[in-house]
Amino acid sequence: MPVKENQHTLVVEKAKELCSAMELKGWASTKFVPTPPYGLTLISTTGCRAWFGKRWGMICDDMDDHLKIVLDIPKGRIDAEKVSKRLQLPVVNEKAEKSSVEVIDNRDRHTIIIYLFTEELKDTEFKNSEVTELISDVRRWSCL
Repeated sequence: MPVKENQHTLVVEKAKELCSAMELKGWASTKFVPTPPYGLTLISTTGCRAWFGKRWGMICDDMDDHLKIVLDIPKGRIDAEKVSKRLQLPVVNEKAEKSSVEVIDNRDRHTIIIYLFTEELKDTEFKNSEVTELISDVRRWSCL
């Protein structure tokens, strides 16, 4: 179910926590740009190797039952099985109904999608999590 504007949910709270964890890493070259109604777009101020100019990801808090993290990476950097093993989440190839990962093979890049449903999300702390470490690696791979 989509979140209504200005509605406070666990997903919205965890999206803010993830942004704070990312900011603690000292990423001066990344801006979090509000992108209603989806959430936040991750923008590099220095440019990216990904297909979309300076955009290299999104944190989508627009649903009340899951947080979705979308990350663009250059082709050949990582595959679905490695992401799955690293995050200890199963791989899915379609709309997820449980916490999982998906890697989409686009013509000019790969896109990692991480679905974190409320059952797992409520126990997740992003400050020192593997999710935050993966995002840190993606930022390094994708941004100049």
